[in-house]
Amino acid sequence: MKHNGYYASILLVLFLFWSCGSSKNDMTDKTKEIQVNQLKELVNSGSFKFKAESAHPMQTYDVMRITNSILRNTGNTSGRISLMGNGDHITIENDTVHAELAYFGERRMAFSTDPKDNGIRFEGKPDNYVVTENNKKKNLTIEFEVKSNTEQYDVVMRVYPSKRATVYISSLNRTSIRYDGEIIRPEESEKVTNQLSQ
Repeated sequence: MKHNGYYASILLVLFLFWSCGSSKNDMTDKTKEIQVNQLKELVNSGSFKFKAESAHPMQTYDVMRITNSILRNTGNTSGRISLMGNGDHITIENDTVHAELAYFGERRMAFSTDPKDNGIRFEGKPDNYVVTENNKKKNLTIEFEVKSNTEQYDVVMRVYPSKRATVYISSLNRTSIRYDGEIIRPEESEKVTNQLSQ
């Protein structure tokens, strides 16, 4: 009889753990579904901003060695450079794309001798703007092409329910680069700027 009570207690505890685990999974699924819907709403609004937090250049071995020596004791490496506080961004609003991003990598052709003009900067209406939803991975991919005064960029932006985002930019005139960061509504960025200026 004592054994029956012991086994019943174990079964009850296991059942409680199982119930808590499944309700936790249900909550996680619901939360993720809400996040995905909010993400779709933000992207479909056509008005959002990617705030870059780090740059990940794709460099050759020789350039990596030089970059690592330059970046020694800065907390950065040739593979990851912090952009926190720099204001690097891509803004999409009213069918226009505007970008100001620091660039680290090799330029195959330089159109400007101004050292301040080494970043990736463009503004205009994007071509072939496509948003694709991946139901399995629960993310959105935004792809477009855009021209600056001197070159054309291919941009691929992957956005996740947490609003984290990864942006890949390639051009015929430069080695490719990846940026990690988050997407926000443009007005959220203005609030932060106003708070900092006060």
